[in-house]
Amino acid sequence: MFTYSRRIQFYETDAQGFMHHSNYFRLFEETRGEFLRSLGLPYSKFRKLGYEVVLIDAYAKYLRPVFYDDLVEVVLTLEELTRLKFSFSYTVMVEGELKAKGKTTHCVIKNGKPVKLPKELHEKLTSLGVEIKPD
Repeated sequence: MFTYSRRIQFYETDAQGFMHHSNYFRLFEETRGEFLRSLGLPYSKFRKLGYEVVLIDAYAKYLRPVFYDDLVEVVLTLEELTRLKFSFSYTVMVEGELKAKGKTTHCVIKNGKPVKLPKELHEKLTSLGVEIKPD
């Protein structure tokens, strides 16, 4: 598990004063980026090697509204790992209350084509103790 925290900004809210639904996916992306950075694998490193990490599926369930100035904690968990893809789940919390949850699935491409996960990424994710599933 990995936790990312930050405050919700006014521009992220909608006419009802809630954080706009599209911004949950931005939170997921920020969390994922910081998680990979914490492993020593920022997106910029993959790009320099000619790889792109791409999103192939995204899901969110909104349970309770999040408001401007709320300090959110997003907990990321590696859910699935294969040779070709990986999935994360996310929980969005404010002061210990579950506000939303989601999941994203990713693959890696090089030269526009899906490839096996780069060795370093696969090794770092494997070290987290998630069972490697067949493709």
